[in-house]
Amino acid sequence: MLKSLFISSFVIIDQTQVDFEEGMTALTGETGAGKSIIINALEQLCGARASSSLVRKGAKKAVIEGVFDMNDHIGLILDKLNIEADDDLIITKEIMDNGRSTIKINYRTVTNSALKQIAPFLLDIHSQYQTQEIFNVKNHLKILQSFMNHQDDALLSEYQKHYFEYKKISQKIKKLEQEDLSDERIEYYQKQYDELKDFEYTDEIIDSLEDELTMMKNYESMHGYMTAFNEAMSERQGALSRINDALSALGHMSDNETFSSLYDEFYNEYYSMQDIVDRIETAFDSIDFDEYRFNELQEELFTIHRLQRKYGYSCDDIYQAQTDLKEKLDASLNREDVLADLNNQKEHAYQDAYMIAEKLTALRNEQGIIFVDALEKELQDLYLPNAKLKVDIQECDLNDVGKDDITFVVSMNKGQAFTPLNETASGGEISRLMLAIKTITMSKTDINTLVFDEIDTGVSGKVADAIGQKMHSIALNNQVLCITHLPQVAIHADYHYAIKKQTQDEETYSSLAVLNEDERIEEIAKMLSGDVITPEAIENAKRLLQG
Repeated sequence: MLKSLFISSFVIIDQTQVDFEEGMTALTGETGAGKSIIINALEQLCGARASSSLVRKGAKKAVIEGVFDMNDHIGLILDKLNIEADDDLIITKEIMDNGRSTIKINYRTVTNSALKQIAPFLLDIHSQYQTQEIFNVKNHLKILQSFMNHQDDALLSEYQKHYFEYKKISQKIKKLEQEDLSDERIEYYQKQYDELKDFEYTDEIIDSLEDELTMMKNYESMHGYMTAFNEAMSERQGALSRINDALSALGHMSDNETFSSLYDEFYNEYYSMQDIVDRIETAFDSIDFDEYRFNELQEELFTIHRLQRKYGYSCDDIYQAQTDLKEKLDASLNREDVLADLNNQKEHAYQDAYMIAEKLTALRNEQGIIFVDALEKELQDLYLPNAKLKVDIQECDLNDVGKDDITFVVSMNKGQAFTPLNETASGGEISRLMLAIKTITMSKTDINTLVFDEIDTGVSGKVADAIGQKMHSIALNNQVLCITHLPQVAIHADYHYAIKKQTQDEETYSSLAVLNEDERIEEIAKMLSGDVITPEAIENAKRLLQG
């Protein structure tokens, strides 16, 4: 649920802070007051693209901050993003006047892609644009899947495994059939394969060879440094000899109690240093410079690096090139046999995919009947008692979602033939249809905040009242934010906010504030009668609010 919203310097909003509650909240205001700006602000918190045009004129940046209830799904995503979860989820977005933006989740800076991982579990914003999306048949399967609560996901995943294998094999066949298989081409493949066939390295082995070569390249300079080290430490006039002389001198004073412990400490340090020097000399002596091995390493790594430049710098890339060339050679030399084998594999993959696609079709047909039944019951409450809907499923060629062309067809009146939505339904009917769809799908999602942006467009009177009642029923188990211009809808809200626009010093400001009982009566009256509020409108508003 959305608990609060803070907006600063966003479009024409100077600054506003609003707390939201459970249940149904109506947001009203005159045309141009800024109702759509609230939607825009919420969309920004869900990952919408930022723009400098969203920053209020004269301001350096716009700030939008939303506080949401935490849930298990969001908690899992935050864990993956290494963001500490709390009781609340706080999303902050700052938009600079140059169009750049920063996003923070629980005060930790994140990318927009990270925000978009969380967005599907925050809000369901239903705009007028989304209402029009139902006209696009490509969205009908998505709507059905939403109602099904994605019961087909497991089947779909299994189907896609076989379908994409079928597509992959089909591409191989097409490529092989079109490929130039001249003697020159075969010779070219053979030459490439020959230089790869004996490659048997790992990235770790190559790193080890390069380390060995580097050490051998440095041997000469290391030898010089070691000679200098020995002269400094071990020669007659070296450090160890002179320290030994100092130790002998100090030994003559070791009978004195004061110097006895110091002598012992100095003695131990001297022999410890002697031990380190011995180990350094032993380590260097273990380095055996072999000129033959040096030349061998250079040649071996030269060949490896040449192959890496040609085929890819990881061993996996080279092995993949090795496999691809072997397949090309086999296909070139045994083209008919390879084609026959690939076509056999293709047929098996197709049959496997088709078998699962049939299961998908059966499930969608079954759920389509349940969907229609639930939808028509909701339409009864929205004064569409004779509206009938069918989920028409026609077979098509296999694609990434199965073999189903799904189209919603409707009959809005008794005796009327079933036709596509865009050919039959009016704007008001489509609005009610979408509201009915939202009603039956909300209970099957993990989102409990639903935002309606003037879904009541094209209706009035008792129909508008029915829409308000339906929203209120949804709000019994969810949070509903409703932007509306109809009093018949607004009266059903548990809370009422007014979006007001005012001009000051030739600047336009919008603000959002919760209404008390008297202010709400006045706002409803204004919606009924316009700017001039009559006593009759006040009385009518009171009657409407009292039910």
